[in-house]
Amino acid sequence: METSIYKSSEYKAEIMELYEKRLAACNLNYEDIYVDTFAGKTHVIATGDASNPPLIILHGINAGAPMALESIKGLSNYYRLYAIDTVGQATKSSETRLPMNDDSYARWINETMDKLALKTASFIGVSYGAFLLQKLMTFYPTRITKSIFVVPSGFVNGSFFKSMQKLSFPLLRFLSTKKENDLVRFMDAFYTQIDETGVSFQKNVLLGVKVDYRRPTLLTAKDVNQMHSPVYVMVADNDIFFPGDKALKKCKALFINFKGSYILKNTKHIPAPNTYPEIENQIKKWLDE
Repeated sequence: METSIYKSSEYKAEIMELYEKRLAACNLNYEDIYVDTFAGKTHVIATGDASNPPLIILHGINAGAPMALESIKGLSNYYRLYAIDTVGQATKSSETRLPMNDDSYARWINETMDKLALKTASFIGVSYGAFLLQKLMTFYPTRITKSIFVVPSGFVNGSFFKSMQKLSFPLLRFLSTKKENDLVRFMDAFYTQIDETGVSFQKNVLLGVKVDYRRPTLLTAKDVNQMHSPVYVMVADNDIFFPGDKALKKCKALFINFKGSYILKNTKHIPAPNTYPEIENQIKKWLDE
């Protein structure tokens, strides 16, 4: 029997309500698609003309597909976007958590593509979604047309001491006090701009979800020696989780087919909304190449 990742049905309902609000704010015409996989039910938000080239989006940890769509929703005018809700996270997909050190996540994406009748697609991997894309690169590289990493995990990790000071201690304080000012202090380490929606979302996830704190394994050159399609990376210059300069250096060293990079200036791990046009325009340039 599947054990829920939620601490209560009330927290789950609140998180799902925030999910729907975030999706509605994108103001997109979309389809809710559910497919059955070995990892359980998988939810996909599909938007854009079905005759356009497919572009799959893999979101960050517990962020959900709507958050990943926010900054690139205009690409639906040129591509058929498939934003996949990751299993085992606070999304509309199954709550099954998969092993991180084998091919499980790659098999899950591969099977999801089969059910969507997609032979190949371009991919955007955001934050934790970059780790999922790296798994697909390792085990099913021929399914990828182009890979675009945005503030990616899986290449490098941030400073342990800085993480303790800016993330771990403020998080522990918030979990103890449950005060909003302590939550905002924690969020300030990785949100470029903090808004009411973000605060509400983080509060409900941190208090209402059994958070998966496993760190993504780091990619090696051996993992991607069969990867031949183009790779691009977008990093933030003030990313406490995955320092942009180090991630960019590692990415360039790993991929013989590395094609381009872009640095978001004055930006933390989660960019501000006024950066969205910059993100979307650069990604469209890469996809159009």
